[in-house]
Amino acid sequence: MQKKLLTTAVAAALLAPVAAMAQATLYGKVDLNYQNIGKYSATSPNKSGLANSGQTSSRLGVKTAENLGGGLQAIAVIEFDIAGDTGATSAAGMTQRATYVGIQNEKVWGTLSFGRQLTHSFAAMMAGDGNAGANSFNTYYQLMDGNTRSSNYIKWSGPNWNGFTLGIGAAPGESTAAATGSNGNYWDMAVLYNKGNLGLGFGHAHSRINTPAAAAVAFAAGPPTVLGTAAVAAVSRKEKDTSFAISYKFGPAKVSGITTTSKASGTGAAENLRMHGVKLDYTVKSGYFSVTYGKRKNKLAATADSRLFALGYYHGLSKRTNVYAAYGSMRNDAGAAAGATSSLGGAWNGAATTAGSDPRGFQVGMNHTF
Repeated sequence: MQKKLLTTAVAAALLAPVAAMAQATLYGKVDLNYQNIGKYSATSPNKSGLANSGQTSSRLGVKTAENLGGGLQAIAVIEFDIAGDTGATSAAGMTQRATYVGIQNEKVWGTLSFGRQLTHSFAAMMAGDGNAGANSFNTYYQLMDGNTRSSNYIKWSGPNWNGFTLGIGAAPGESTAAATGSNGNYWDMAVLYNKGNLGLGFGHAHSRINTPAAAAVAFAAGPPTVLGTAAVAAVSRKEKDTSFAISYKFGPAKVSGITTTSKASGTGAAENLRMHGVKLDYTVKSGYFSVTYGKRKNKLAATADSRLFALGYYHGLSKRTNVYAAYGSMRNDAGAAAGATSSLGGAWNGAATTAGSDPRGFQVGMNHTF
C-alpha cells in the first residue's frame, strides 16, 4: 500500500511541470498560392509564380494563459512570420506580427496588454472587410490608410456589454534623437458592435512625426505604411485616420461597407484621402463567393484616384482547410499608383506599380489552419 502511495506521489511530482504548461497552445496558418500579375507598368511583362499568404497571412504562434484566481488570467503571445514559399525569415524580424503580455478579466473589466499588437483602429476597419490581408486579391485593404500593428503598444480592450466593446491604446515613439520627444507617438480607439445579424465599427487613430532635419522617418511598420520611410527635412506632422464600418447578414448573404478618411497636416507632405468600399459575401454549401469594390479619392490632387474591383471563391475542404481562387483589378488615374494587393503594388518579383498603370491578376491557393 505504501509503495503504491509513493509511486502515485512520484508520478504526480513528475507530471506537475507538464500540467503547469498545459495551457500553452501552439497554433498557426500556412497559406500558399500561385499567382499571375500584369499591367503594373507600361512596358513590364506579366509575372507569375508561387507566393506566400494569399487569403490570410502564414504564421506560427504560441499563446499561453495562467489562472491567477478571482477571475484573473495572465496571458502572453508570441507570433512568428512564416514565408511558406521560401522558408526565409522576414528582414523586419521573426516576430513582427505580435509579441505581448497582459492580464485580463474578460467578464468584468476586459484585457490590458503590452507589446507589439494589432491596433484597435485595425479592428474597426476589419468590421467592414473580414477578408483583409496584405496579399489577398479580394480586399480593399491596400486602399485604406491605418496602422495595422503598433510596437510598444499599451492596449485596453473592454468586455462585451450586450454586443458593444470599447478599446483604447497608445504607444510612445521612443525616439532616441535629440529634440524629437513626440516622434512616432501613436494612440487610437475603437467602438465595436456585433450582435445578431448586425456588425458596426468606429475607429480613430492619431500619429505624430517630429523629426529634425535630415532624419529618416520609419514609423508605422505594418502594412499599409502610413507615414513613409523616406529621408526628409525637418518635419512636425500629425496624421488622423478615421473609419466607419458596417455589415449585415441576410440569410446566406452578408453585405459589408466601409468609409475611411486620412488627413495629415503640418510641415512635410500633406494628405487628404478618402476611401469607400462595399463587399458582398454569399455562402453556398461548402464555401462562399465574394465580390469587392473600393475607391480611394485623393482630395488634394485632381488625377490621383484609384478604383478596385475584385472577386473570389473560397471552398472549405474541412473546418481547418480550404482552397480559393481570386481576381483583382485596380484602375489608377494618371497620378495614382495603387496596387490591388501588396503583391500587385509592391515589390513581389520586382512588380512595382507605376503611376497611371492598371495592375490586375489572379491567384489560386490553399490555406490550412492548425
